[in-house]
Parts: sequence; structure tokens; C-alpha cells
Amino acid sequence: MKKLLMVMMAVMLLFTAMPTGFAATGTFKDVPRNHWAYDAIKAMAEKGVIQGYNDGTFRPNNLITRAEFAKIMIAAAGINVNSKQYLQQTFDDVDRNHWAFKYVELAKNYLTGYKTGNVYTYKPDDVAVREDIAVALVRLKGLDSKKKADLSLLSQFRDQSNISVALRPYIALALDNDLIKGYDDKTFRPQNSITRAEAASLLYRAQLDEEKIVFPAEPEPEKPEAPISITDNFSKDDLSNWREDDSEATWAVDSGRVTGYALNSDAKHYFLPLKWKEETKPNNYQIQVDVIAKGTNGQGGLFFNGNGKRATVVFFEKDKLVVGEVTNPNTKEVKRIANVNYKLQSTNKLKIVVKGDSYSIYINDKYVIGQENQSIKDTTLGLYLQKEATLDLPDKVTFFDNFSFKVLQ
Repeated sequence: MKKLLMVMMAVMLLFTAMPTGFAATGTFKDVPRNHWAYDAIKAMAEKGVIQGYNDGTFRPNNLITRAEFAKIMIAAAGINVNSKQYLQQTFDDVDRNHWAFKYVELAKNYLTGYKTGNVYTYKPDDVAVREDIAVALVRLKGLDSKKKADLSLLSQFRDQSNISVALRPYIALALDNDLIKGYDDKTFRPQNSITRAEAASLLYRAQLDEEKIVFPAEPEPEKPEAPISITDNFSKDDLSNWREDDSEATWAVDSGRVTGYALNSDAKHYFLPLKWKEETKPNNYQIQVDVIAKGTNGQGGLFFNGNGKRATVVFFEKDKLVVGEVTNPNTKEVKRIANVNYKLQSTNKLKIVVKGDSYSIYINDKYVIGQENQSIKDTTLGLYLQKEATLDLPDKVTFFDNFSFKVLQ
């Protein structure tokens, strides 16, 4: 309900041009009683969610651009647009001089974007379309992390092939939860633009039905297990938090930092798995470590989604951060998924936040990249190091320090 109220307040920001008394009664001279969205517009206006213009009109057929849509998401998510945090540019067509730069960057978790090769674009001046709004409603209500999408619901539409592939689970969730509907001619029209009237109707549909109930007596709450949280600043030499026997390398602590080496091994990738209750298989967790490059190009970081044979790896190089997959520790090959430009420093804080089937990556507490709709079903995770980082031991080596892992609610 809290998110819904924030959505309503957000749309009010977009819909309001100048305050007018017409909002109090929900009547607008360009929205007659026989208008298809009359009930939705009237209800939203009477609740003070939307307002018209000072000439007494609502202008129901005006379109909403994707830049305006980003501004809605900022207010809907309760994000402080005046925060002084540094924002890295994600989209090639929304630079720092664009009026919507902050809105777009801060609302990325709720928006759809476009990718061509390694280039991301947002198309801020294009109109927002039906599938954009459906995704936003699903993300804001948290349905994508609570329910599994029934993709068979899309088969009812003759134009289901026009729904963007990556967005189909969200559209299915929106349909399943009655947030959006198709048309009488068995089409969904995912690429149709959104008008003010249609947005009002979608908000109206997203409201929770209210009924009077009697609450039963609450049972004694069970004492929850303490959340899993492990930290290691490597002040001890025994590496008791780690599964050394499952590593391809020898891992050693030096002056409160740890590194791995395997001079007589064929392994090209060294993994040090963390000891933790993997059988709990949490949907949401976070891992973090400081990667310290002493004369090296980094070539170290974290791994997750591992199962003993393969793992997703995130590691630094001299001028970039790399996200990839390793399937054989004895071959040099890394199947690269994404690169982010980054100039290696002597100490680099790397953090990975996993939420369901998506993950976000941060460098020095700044978001740099994320991936959605991933298969994240495996639970082995820990430190990752490439052999090249240890070839000039002891003069040049990559160390790790200040590791932490915790399960998120």
C-alpha cells in the first residue's frame, strides 16, 4: 500500500500543471460521463491524486514521454533526487546536461532501456508505452520477487510476439495480478503509447480492494533465526571461514590480507569458497571485499553462483571491471558477459548484491552495472583470483581484505 501511495503521488507530479478546483470534484470539461476512463479519472481526482489544468481540462489524450516517466519513478520509489551521491552515466543518450539525467540514473531499477552491443540507450524523448508501465507497476509492487510469472497468459494475445522478450515475465505478472488488460480483439499492443487517461486507468486498476474484516488472535511469534552474516578482516592465519580444501590454490595471510598462489598447478583460476549454510539458499544476499593491487592489473575479485564446476566471476583489470563466467579453472578462458570502464586503484571496494534472478555491482559504493533475468540457482561463493596476478610473487601480487557476506531480508 505504501508503494501504491507513492506511485499515486508520483503521477500527481506529472499530471499537475496548475492547481485547480476541478480536481476536488473530479469533473473536467473534456472528460464527459461517457468517456471510457471517466470513473478512473474521477476517482483519482477526488482522492487528490491527479489534477487538471487551470482552464478546467484534464487533456486525457496527452502522451507521456520516457523522460517524464523516469521522473514518475523517482517519486514512486521515494528516492531523493537532490542527493549529492555521484552518478555514473549509464545511457549514451542521457548525459549530465540532460534535464532528466538524475531521474533516469536514480530510477534505473524501475525502467526499461535498450542495449546495442556494449552501448546502453534510454530514448528519453520517445513516448512511454504500455509494456513500460506494466513493468514499472510490477517492480514497484514487488511482484517480481514474490511470484513466478505464468508466461502461458501471453498466448491469449495475437500480437504476443511484439512484447519485448526480456519484459514478458513482467507482462505476465501484470496480467495475472489484474494490473493491466488486453483489448477485445485479442491484442495486447505492448508498443502503444500511454496517454494521461490510460495512466489514470492503470493506477485505478492497481488499487487494492478494501473490505471490513475481523483480525484473528495473533499466535506467539516464532523466534527467527539470526540472519547469516560473516565478516573476515584476515587477522588470523587459520582461514577458519573458508573451504581451503576445495581451492585450486594455496591461500595465505600476509599482514592482515590474503592472497592465493599455485606455482605447481595447472589451474589458471583460483577460487576460495566461503563456509556458510548454503542449504538455506537465500534469494537475496550481498558479498563485498577490498581488492588491493600491489603492482598488478588487479585480476581478482569475487565469484558467486558457483557449483564446483562453473561460477559467475567479477574481477578488475587495469582499465575495466569484467563480469564473466568460468567453466574450467584449468583453461585461461573467461566467457565475458559485460565490461565497465574503470581505472584500477591501489584499493578497490567491490560489492555484489543478489536479489532473486538479478544482481547489481558496486565499486567503492557506487552502482556501476546490473543484470536481470539471470539463472542464479547455485550457492557457492567467495574470493576469485587469476594466476597472472601471482606470477611475480612476492614483489607484485593482488591481495584481499575486509570481506563480508550477509543474507538480506
